[in-house]
Amino acid sequence: MNKKLLIENNYSNSELFMTFTISQKSYAILAEQIIEVVQLPELNIVEKLPEYLVGLMNLRSKIISVVDLRKLLGLPISNYSVDSQIIIVNSQKKTFGIIVDSVDNAIQFNKECLEPLPYNSDEELISGIYNSEEKLTAFLDLEKIIQKIETPLLEDKNFIKSSNDYISLFPDDKESIAKFKKRALNLQKELKVEISQDNYNQDKFVSFCLNKEIFCISLKYVKEFCKLKLFNLTSIPCVPEFIAGIVNLRGEFITVIDIKSFLQIKKTSITEKTKIIVVEANNLKIGLIVDDVFDMINIPHEKLKSEAASANFDKDKFVSAEVILEKGGVMSVLNLEKFLEDERIFFEDAV
Repeated sequence: MNKKLLIENNYSNSELFMTFTISQKSYAILAEQIIEVVQLPELNIVEKLPEYLVGLMNLRSKIISVVDLRKLLGLPISNYSVDSQIIIVNSQKKTFGIIVDSVDNAIQFNKECLEPLPYNSDEELISGIYNSEEKLTAFLDLEKIIQKIETPLLEDKNFIKSSNDYISLFPDDKESIAKFKKRALNLQKELKVEISQDNYNQDKFVSFCLNKEIFCISLKYVKEFCKLKLFNLTSIPCVPEFIAGIVNLRGEFITVIDIKSFLQIKKTSITEKTKIIVVEANNLKIGLIVDDVFDMINIPHEKLKSEAASANFDKDKFVSAEVILEKGGVMSVLNLEKFLEDERIFFEDAV
């Protein structure tokens, strides 16, 4: 008898991109250029700034600029909400934040598949377009955006009084204001972690929810994540209950595991937020059904070591550490390699 994973796939010559929405339009940038994703906090809005610059934020004692790309991309200005997010990016040794409506998916993609713009652009902020069945996604050239942002704007007409414009885009009800203030304070207090190209995937984690319990896995294992409802999940007969089925992901078949069932966590209903995280480790690729994907976060290696002793290994052998969250609660670090070594994920071929 031969043991094998139900389905195997190959992601070659591709890179991990993060897709996000601005004004109902889909954009993407390289995941390696993203330091982290945070919820929109209260910003320090000064009197006079370039029109694309919303304000400044204190990120662990480092002051960074926060940009609204709508002006650069020719999109209409629209209001922010408590659900708005900031993608913290770093390129050419420049760190700044980009306000987006939502961070959507992570996708492993070959840039050679991009289609050129069907028009001539002087800005060249978009490197290409990907046309999927669901929507068009524009891939942003972050280097060109930085060049545009840093271009000296010498005429007064290129500036606006931010305090008179962007402030009005923020919700002004007491509950929202309190949330923005609390987020700003948390971002100032959190431990600062410097990320380099060498340790990027070692320190980066993607957090997700399983029936109100928070888990995370290292970004180095993540190939992409996407909404479950966008795909037809085909069941497989005569397999363990935690094998939810297979999905056809752009011509490649992925085995999907209901990780709550596997870890004996109480099941929850499928919603619009339910996602599949496609992961790879030990030369195996599978999809994990999670209730929602939250943030991309930094957890330094030293912190994982120091917190590892607090993990209850007898209770769950797949949790390598537990990290205390600044906003309260505990996040469990899933040991994906150990998870994929478990014999229950394999099945016996018939003779």
